[in-house]
Amino acid sequence: MVFRVDGSTQIGLGHIMRCLTLATQFLPTNTVTFMSCSLPSALQQQIEGLGIQLLSTLPINDNEHNSFSSPVLDDTNQHSHAVHCIDILNSVGIDVIDILVIDHYQLSAPYSEEMRRCSKHIVVIDDLANREHECDVLIDQNLYEDFDTRYDNLVPNYCHTLLGPKFAILRSEFYSPSTKLRDDKHILICFGGSDPLNLTERVVDVLISLKSLTISADIVVGEGYANIETLEAKVNSLVNAELHVACSYISTLMNNATTMIGGGGSMHWERAATGVAGMIITLADNQIETTRCLHERHCCLWLGKSDEATDIDISKAIEFAISSPQTMHKLAKNAASLVSGNKNPSFVMDTILNIITR
Repeated sequence: MVFRVDGSTQIGLGHIMRCLTLATQFLPTNTVTFMSCSLPSALQQQIEGLGIQLLSTLPINDNEHNSFSSPVLDDTNQHSHAVHCIDILNSVGIDVIDILVIDHYQLSAPYSEEMRRCSKHIVVIDDLANREHECDVLIDQNLYEDFDTRYDNLVPNYCHTLLGPKFAILRSEFYSPSTKLRDDKHILICFGGSDPLNLTERVVDVLISLKSLTISADIVVGEGYANIETLEAKVNSLVNAELHVACSYISTLMNNATTMIGGGGSMHWERAATGVAGMIITLADNQIETTRCLHERHCCLWLGKSDEATDIDISKAIEFAISSPQTMHKLAKNAASLVSGNKNPSFVMDTILNIITR
């Protein structure tokens, strides 16, 4: 099984992490290889420590700091990149791929068509629905008003589409129910592994300014976070706050809190699974529509885009969350209903295997 996915501290690590989550479901009975651009050393060690082979590809274009929302490569470049990937695989003795998983916004049908030369089955993970795919299975775990139809003209007739939060790719820890009572005055802050926009520090600054409120907080950042010393000093100035760096127990922290302040993306479904209400600042354009849809369905509170949500907006949202716990519990319950059909850690893997073995 081979995954083609990229990630970095500049463009984010969410795609790597969701592929890693899916890969671990297959690991007990399959060999797994990741093909990626250069990754942070700690993440490389994590991947290889699981027994996954990690192969480095050339950057997909000349600017390795490109956004995942950069334009899709043209046909010629996609074919060339596929040939490059096949050469790398052949060099380590991989001539036939049982399942190829592609999670990359700049790759589409031309890349998959070339990879068919050595791939028995192709699975695409996407969020954008902005290009054609040639694959056997397509997964898009996001919620949109038209989530069940938006790939109708973008995949072949034989492709099985797994669409909506029911098919969220979640780590096994998110399936462990908690019996601990939540603290309505306790919040969790997390904007992903690297938080390149440094929203974590902005929210901590707001907490520092809210001296009149009795609040406790857990603040989570990854090893790729660049402002750790400044953030640590600010967190230490708060009476009831704790900083967690690259923690492996975020589901426990989610279960402890009534409210979580963070970004969109896959954390929507982690929050839903653990029953914590989300107050969201969207970090990228591809997070906006799902977050808006969740906000309109009363499954989260959207505070706005990162360049629009002000410190006053954040302050008022925190004050509202602390003073209106029943509203936050209702938001969390509504969100939880969206992932209720995803009942066990191997649900997505089992669904894929059932499709490709039929």
